[in-house]
Amino acid sequence: MHIVFCKWDRPMLRILLARGAAVHLVLDDYDWALGPDPELLARAASVHRVGHFDSIDELSAVAVDLLLSGAPVEKVAGFTEFSQFGAGHLAHLLGLDSPSPGSAAATRDKRLMKLRAAEAGWRHARFRSLPTAGPAETDPQALVAELGLPLVVKPVTGMGTLSTAKAETADELRTLLDGRRALAPELGSRQLLVEEFVAGREYHVDAVWRDGEPWFLRISRYLEPRLSLAGAGRRNGAVIVPREDDPQLYAWVEERHRALNKVLGLGSGVTHLEMFRDPEGGEPVFSEIASRPAGAFAPEALSAHLGVDFREVWAEELTGGSGRSLAFGPPPHRYIGWLNLAPPTAGVLTELPDEEALRADPAILDWEFVHRTGDRVDPDHPSAWCVLLVVGAATAAGFESAVERIERQYRCAAVREEER
Repeated sequence: MHIVFCKWDRPMLRILLARGAAVHLVLDDYDWALGPDPELLARAASVHRVGHFDSIDELSAVAVDLLLSGAPVEKVAGFTEFSQFGAGHLAHLLGLDSPSPGSAAATRDKRLMKLRAAEAGWRHARFRSLPTAGPAETDPQALVAELGLPLVVKPVTGMGTLSTAKAETADELRTLLDGRRALAPELGSRQLLVEEFVAGREYHVDAVWRDGEPWFLRISRYLEPRLSLAGAGRRNGAVIVPREDDPQLYAWVEERHRALNKVLGLGSGVTHLEMFRDPEGGEPVFSEIASRPAGAFAPEALSAHLGVDFREVWAEELTGGSGRSLAFGPPPHRYIGWLNLAPPTAGVLTELPDEEALRADPAILDWEFVHRTGDRVDPDHPSAWCVLLVVGAATAAGFESAVERIERQYRCAAVREEER
C-alpha cells in the first residue's frame, strides 16, 4: 500500500515500514533541521522536501512528482497541525477524497471548526474574528461589552495554546490586540480570534476511526486547564477517564463526535478533540479538534491503557487493516495518565531525575527525556516538554497522590543564562 506521510515521526515510520507500506515522506525544513534518521529515509519509497507545508507551489510540485512516478497512492496522512493544509492539498491533487482541503481548513481554522461543531450539536464559546494581528480594528471595550471578561485571544490557525493568552481586563485585551505581543513565527495566518473564557474542567478526546465509527475512543481530563499552566511548572498532564466512571459522558461525546466527524468529512483516521465541562457535570463545551494524534505523552498513556501501541492502531487503519488483529487488553492500572516534569524557572537545565530511580518507581510506567542537562527550557510555555512520564494507579485518589509525590520527589532544575 502506498501512503504519503507528511512530517517526521520516527516511531510511526518504523511501524508503517514494518507493515510493508510503501511510504512517500514529505518533510519540511523544520524536519530536516531535526536530522531525520538516514537509515529510515533510505527505506522510504520516496522522500520529498518542501520549505513549508503551507506552500501550494512546492506541494503541487510534489503531487506532480508522485503522479509522474506512477505510485498508486491510497492514503495521505499528516502528523501535526502544520501539515494538515498540505495533506489536504496533496490528497486533492492525487485524486483522493480524504483528507480534503475543506476538512483540512475545518480542522485548522478555529473559527470554522466552531461553526461546524455547532452544526453537529455542540455548544461553543462565543467569539469574534479579527482580520489582522496588528492594531485592532475592533474596540476592546466593545468586545468586552459583547463577550464579557475574561477573554481569550488566540491565532485562528494555532496549535494547542501556542500564542494564546487570557485577558482579565479591557487594558490587557488592548495590549494583546495592538500587536505588542508577537505571534509565534511558525504561524502562517496572522489573524486573531477573541472568545469568551470557558471555566471548568478541560478534557481531550482521542480516537481512531473507520467509516464513521471509532475503533477506540478515550476521554482524558487535564490535571489543570492548559491556560492556567504558564509559569506553574506543575500538574502539566492528564488522566484517562475510565468509561465506567462516567458512561453518560462517553455516550454523549461518542454521539456528538460521530456527528461532528460527518460534518467535517472525517470518516476515517485519527482525531484529537478538546472540550470543557463545568465541575457539576452538564453538557460539554467544544473547544477545538485536530485530525492528528495527541501531543506530549498522551499517545504513550493511551498505549498503556489500551494494551496496544496507539500508533499501531493508527497504522492498522491507515494501511487498510480490519482492526481484528489488534488485541486490546485490560489496563495495568485503572487510572493511567501522562505528566510533564519541568523546572520552575526558565534557563539552562542543570539537574534532571535519575533514570534508574524512574525505572524503579512502581507508579511510573514509561518515560522520555525530551531535554538533557545543558539544554535551555522555558516552563512558562504550556508545551515546554522536558521529562514526560506515564503514571498509573489503582484509584483516582492514588493517581493524584502519585502525581504529587512524583513532582515532589523528582527534581528538574535550571539556572538563568546570566547566572551561569
